[in-house]
Amino acid sequence: MNTIVGGNIKKHKKLLNFTQEQMADNLHISQSAYARIESGESNSWSNHLAKLSEIFEIQPEDLLKIDSIVVNQNQQGGHSNNAYI
Repeated sequence: MNTIVGGNIKKHKKLLNFTQEQMADNLHISQSAYARIESGESNSWSNHLAKLSEIFEIQPEDLLKIDSIVVNQNQQGGHSNNAYI
């Protein structure tokens, strides 16, 4: 779960063009603590869920969702072999 949430946080951070330092400042934590959240090494994201949702202007549950990602798209003879996770 930490990896999923960390990846979603990182994705939303990039959409806003924020740095880890800016996010850490907004959450009132150190940059290294924020980096651990983003990498999935820490579960302290749960302490900051409301603030993260506010910053990203999303619902809290949006950070918990697993997105469907195209892992392999191989077009051969008009057929598409897509693997989703």
